[in-house]
Amino acid sequence: MKQLKHKFFKGLCILSVLSLPSCLKDNPKTFTLDGVATSFSELNPINYLNKTANGGSYLANLNSYFMTLRLDSSGMATDSVQLQLGGPILNKDVTVTVDLDNTGFSAFNAKNGNAYQLLPTEFYTIPNKQVTFKAGTRDENIFIQFKNTNQIDFSKKYILPIIITDAQGYDISGNFGSTMYALVAGNKYMGLYNSVGQRVMGKNTYSINDLKYVHDLSGLLSLYNNYPSAGGNGVTLPTSPVPNKVVLNAADQTIYASIGQQMDLTVNPDNSVTVSNDYLYGFGIQTYNIVSGPSSYDPTNHIFNLSYGFKDPWTGDSAVVKETMTLIR
Repeated sequence: MKQLKHKFFKGLCILSVLSLPSCLKDNPKTFTLDGVATSFSELNPINYLNKTANGGSYLANLNSYFMTLRLDSSGMATDSVQLQLGGPILNKDVTVTVDLDNTGFSAFNAKNGNAYQLLPTEFYTIPNKQVTFKAGTRDENIFIQFKNTNQIDFSKKYILPIIITDAQGYDISGNFGSTMYALVAGNKYMGLYNSVGQRVMGKNTYSINDLKYVHDLSGLLSLYNNYPSAGGNGVTLPTSPVPNKVVLNAADQTIYASIGQQMDLTVNPDNSVTVSNDYLYGFGIQTYNIVSGPSSYDPTNHIFNLSYGFKDPWTGDSAVVKETMTLIR
C-alpha cells in the first residue's frame, strides 16, 4: 500500500484536493489519516464514495478510501492505514491512538442511503492501536490483520471506519482525522513487490530496484461499477472479479514518471505470464506498445520473472526489460 511503503501524497492540501472540492487546510502540527498501504496511488485515487444518496455534492469530514484484500488459501491478509503529521516536524516523540469510528460510520451510512455495513470483528484485528511518531518523522502506519478472508461476503459493501482519538495534546484533523475504508476483494497476485532488474535501451543500461504495487481492481469494479480514469480507449471494464490478471507500472520509475506506462500481467494455467499493455483497465495503453518475452510466475515463492520490450514511437529506440519481482506483502 514506505519502510516497505510508497509515499502516497506530498501534503495535506494535495490530499484534500483529491478528496474534496477545495483544499480544507488544518492548523500546522495536525495529525491526519492519509491513505492506505496498498492504495491506488499510481492509478489516480479519488474519494468518490463520499456522495449523498442522490449523487449530489461531496461530504466533508467523511473521508473514504478503498482497501483491497489479497485473497489466497491462507485466509489471511495484512494492510495498514497511514497517519501523517501536517506542518513542521516535531522535535519530540508523540504517540497517536486510533480506534473504530462507529459514530462517523453511522453518519456516513445515513448520507449514503444506508448502503454500507460495518466489517464484522471476526474478520480482523488491530494488534496495536497506538503508534509513536519519533522526533523528526512525519509518517507512520497502523497495521491491520485480516483473517478468515475467504469467508467474507464481498458482495456486501463493508466499511472499516478508523478515527484518530488522541495525539497527546496535539491537534487532530477535523477534515481527515476520520476515514471510512471500503473493503474490496483482490486476487492472489496483487500486493507489494520488490522489483530488481534492468532496462537496456540502445547502448545504455538502466538498473531497476523499486517497490512496485501490483493491483487488482476487478473486485472493486464488480462492486462499485467504476473507477476514476479507468475505461475509455475502447476498453470494456470487467464486471466480475478477474482471478489471473493484475496491473502495475512498467519498467523503472523513469519510464513511469515520464509517460505513465502501465502494463498487465496475465498468469496462465501453466504459470507462464503474458506481459501486455493495460487492456484490462485502459491505463497508459496509448503509450509504448509492449511485447511480451518469456515470463513466469513461481507460486511457491510468489515471484514474477518478467521479460518484455517496447519501442519508443517518437525516437525509434527499442528497450528490453528483465525484472524479478518478489512479494513482500
